[in-house]
Amino acid sequence: MSKYVWQHDLKGEADRLRLMSNLLDPSSESHLLRTGISNGWRCLEIGAGNGSLSQWLAQRVGPAGHVIASDINTDLMGGISSGNLEVRKFDVVHDEPPDAPFDLVAIRALLHHLPERRTIVSKMVRWLKPGGFIFVQEPDFYPTWTVEPASQKHFWEQFIQWAASHQIDYYVGRNIPAWLQQEGLLDIRSEGHAILYNGGSQFAEWWDCGIREIADKLQSEGGVSQETLDELFGYYRDPTYWTTTISFTATTAQRSIRP
Repeated sequence: MSKYVWQHDLKGEADRLRLMSNLLDPSSESHLLRTGISNGWRCLEIGAGNGSLSQWLAQRVGPAGHVIASDINTDLMGGISSGNLEVRKFDVVHDEPPDAPFDLVAIRALLHHLPERRTIVSKMVRWLKPGGFIFVQEPDFYPTWTVEPASQKHFWEQFIQWAASHQIDYYVGRNIPAWLQQEGLLDIRSEGHAILYNGGSQFAEWWDCGIREIADKLQSEGGVSQETLDELFGYYRDPTYWTTTISFTATTAQRSIRP
């Protein structure tokens, strides 16, 4: 797997993932409920991070079900294992789950980091039972096109260009439905959720954590000035500053019951 930019050993990474869970879990859970997830399902979450979504899945599937919370680095999931929740080290690029197929295979906010993203979608589909469901939630940064003032719009342009140099695709969310259609999946539903947020909010705090972790790289590799970063951090503390930067696109689809 290519080197993940936001490594777990970065200062503030645990806080960043906690904030992301707080922001995304309600949306993810709502979309997952549409699959009909219920008692007895066997589920695999790829790139589970701190495991918050896998914990919710374990509650839904009950004692008769089983959830695997997998990640290439499981250090932030210490202590969450339970009777029906297993934490497993897993590299989605190179590994195969020995206990496939599953009723549900889920991935959230990871594909955009992986150059092999299209191949991974094919693998996820292969790991589904006939009639099983896939859940993919990934970003689309089109809201950055409207950011104000112009200096901050330019920052996001630089940010996306810098990310692309690391093979990160911040527009991948819009591609998922077509990829799943190409895989022959049915009942494809996809919805983008763009949040308007202001300085001092959890969303602003999440971005503040994430940008500070990679600020040196943005300056040395992406040409972002310290002045621009200071302006961003100032806006993200200001409750009168409102903006929108990212649409989280959640997609669900079902594999045909016929083999």
